[in-house]
Amino acid sequence: MTKAQQLAQYRRIDPELLKEIAAYVIKQLKDQEEKAIEVRHDRKRANVKLLLRKYREIAEYVDGAVFEVAQVREDTSLNDLLELMGSRRESFRLETMSENVATAKLLFEHMTKMLEVYRISCEQGGKEEELRRCRVIKAMYLDQDKKSAEEVAEIEFITRSTVFRDVDAAADRLAVYFFGIQGIKFL
Repeated sequence: MTKAQQLAQYRRIDPELLKEIAAYVIKQLKDQEEKAIEVRHDRKRANVKLLLRKYREIAEYVDGAVFEVAQVREDTSLNDLLELMGSRRESFRLETMSENVATAKLLFEHMTKMLEVYRISCEQGGKEEELRRCRVIKAMYLDQDKKSAEEVAEIEFITRSTVFRDVDAAADRLAVYFFGIQGIKFL
C-alpha cells in the first residue's frame, strides 16, 4: 500500500474517533510510565530495607574481614579453607575477596554516614513522627540489642502496623540518602 493510499484510508476514519484513540493511547503510555516509576521506587525501598536488615551482618563482615592480600597469603588455614571450597586460581580468588571486602567496607561506611545524616535531619526537623521513625529504625536494625516489631511497638506506644508503616516511610527517605537522585520517586 502506498503512502497516498494509507492517507486516503485515514481520512475515511471519523476525526472524533481518531482523537479518542489518540487520547486512549496517550493515557495508556502515561499509565505504563507511572507503573514503571512505581516499580523502580518499590525496588529502591526494598533495597533500603534489605540493607537495613543486613546492617549488623555487614558491620561484622567489615570488622572481621582481612583487608590485605599479604595477610591472606600468610594465613595458611584460610588458604586451606579456600582450597577446600574448590577455587583453583589463587590470584583470582584473592583479588575477588579483596574487591568484595573493599566494596562491603565502602557500602558500610556510606550507609553509616547516611544513617547519621538521616538522624540529624529528623532531629532538626523536630517532628515527633520523624523522630519516632528514626528511633524505630535504630531499635530494629542498628542497635546491638535487636528489637522485634512487637517490642518496638510496646516501647513507642504504637501498633505493630504503625512500626511497619514507619519503616516504610523511613526507607523512602533513606532511599534518597543511600541512592541519591535515583532514590527519588518522580511522578
